[in-house]
Amino acid sequence: MPVKLKTMYEAATEIPEGFADLYTERGGKFELTNIEGVKTQADIDRVQTALTKERADHKAAKARLEAFGETDPTTIPAMQEELAEAKARLETLTAEGKLDEGKVEERINAAVNRAVGPVTRDKDALSRQLEAAKKAVADKEAEIERVRAEQSQERVRNQLRDAAIAASVLGTAIDDSVFVSERYFEFVDGKLVTKGDVGVTPGLTPKEFFNDMKETRPHWWPLSQGGGASGARGGGNLSNKDNPWSAEGWNITKQGRYLTEYGEAKAAEMAMRVGSKIGATKPPKAA
Repeated sequence: MPVKLKTMYEAATEIPEGFADLYTERGGKFELTNIEGVKTQADIDRVQTALTKERADHKAAKARLEAFGETDPTTIPAMQEELAEAKARLETLTAEGKLDEGKVEERINAAVNRAVGPVTRDKDALSRQLEAAKKAVADKEAEIERVRAEQSQERVRNQLRDAAIAASVLGTAIDDSVFVSERYFEFVDGKLVTKGDVGVTPGLTPKEFFNDMKETRPHWWPLSQGGGASGARGGGNLSNKDNPWSAEGWNITKQGRYLTEYGEAKAAEMAMRVGSKIGATKPPKAA
């Protein structure tokens, strides 16, 4: 029975014998790190932590912008200083009888513009920071969804591979059977079953699915050695002795004839049944 590995173990002693090199100790636990393309829960947790921080930063920046409206609090001291200077000049001019309302207004407006200018620039900068934060959050969410989808797909493939082995599918056909079958399955309430409206009976378990496939994909299983196995209609059920790709019946001339008569797809099926392929230069090892 194949060994089923976990992505994380609490202690090194829990790791199945012979697989310790695939794990790395992190934070007192042992994570599966040395298989390319496999994402662990720890990987998702780290991405989730980064996403949480990005969201918190985004929220803080947004609250800061809303609290002060059009004014950046860092520019308030400079604005107050400019306005105080304008007020002092106004009082001086009034006391000396030299008040020119036009010039006073001009100076006040200039002071206000100098004070408000940085506020507008800072607001633009803060807006850009908010947009950058939003994009970072969206990117992190997309990464999490991608990792989750990869993990879910890997779970589907693993369960289908186990079901194919249990159904005695040929070793040379297991990868093909998993590749063909995975498109039909989804998880419903944690259980892997066939989808609806995909051309197969919905709600089948992998075991039930492979049992049905014995009729539509017979080349996934070894040839029957019982009586009547040869001479089937359409050349689709030759015995090993009559199969020109088998060790017993190897014959390149007959392979060419079969390919011409029945087509490439049927020829490929016949070759696969005995562990060979179209274009092979020598017989497969005898079973």
